[in-house]
Amino acid sequence: MPFRLFQNQQTRVFSDQIYRVTGLKPKRIAIYREAFRHSSVNRVEAGTPVTTDNERLEFLGDAILDAVIAEVLFMRYPYKQEGFLTEMRMRVVNREQLGYLAHRLGLVQLMDIKPELLKNPTAVKSIGGNALEALIGAVYLDHGYQKSKIFVSQRLIGQYLDLDKLMGTTISYKALLLKWIQQQKKQVSWRHQTETHGKKDLHLVTLFIDEVETVVEKNMSRKKAEELCCEKACRMLQISG
Repeated sequence: MPFRLFQNQQTRVFSDQIYRVTGLKPKRIAIYREAFRHSSVNRVEAGTPVTTDNERLEFLGDAILDAVIAEVLFMRYPYKQEGFLTEMRMRVVNREQLGYLAHRLGLVQLMDIKPELLKNPTAVKSIGGNALEALIGAVYLDHGYQKSKIFVSQRLIGQYLDLDKLMGTTISYKALLLKWIQQQKKQVSWRHQTETHGKKDLHLVTLFIDEVETVVEKNMSRKKAEELCCEKACRMLQISG
């Protein structure tokens, strides 16, 4: 098969995959290729270096997703106050939910990414969630806000998320903080110490952001101490969903 025909066939297959996921026929296929190009990839096509990954689209899609979710929740719960709506939005857009949605849509399978990264389940979940935000950004650029809203509200929330069920879930402040850390290009680290009280160990956890001691918490559970650190840091830094 001539190379050009092979390329055209690949483009048709990719276009069909985008239509399957979004319900929309792509008009500018290059935007979607960018949405699924991970930063680990750096190659040359037709003598030209390809360096554009999906991080800019991820930034845009994150903003569109927040706006759509805010409107959906505002209309869905007309008698709920701002605090409830904010916490519900945090439940919808946290890393866990975005990774779940990306998995259901099969987005990682569409990624242009170094194969070795796919061996790390934790990385795959994060990569998938980022790709979903980038895809939303691509849909917005290709079709506008209204179609983006339909994609998020009808195909994502409508098909895969039960908002009433999410009301009973617990917010992961650690996921919220790590998302902020990633967006702000900062670094996070932990120091764990153990104090013995009788027959029980008390975990002393210190959270550092950019090597600056930010929060210290104690708890019988190390995991709970980390979550308390993250909750306090989110409040200090005014991080919300």
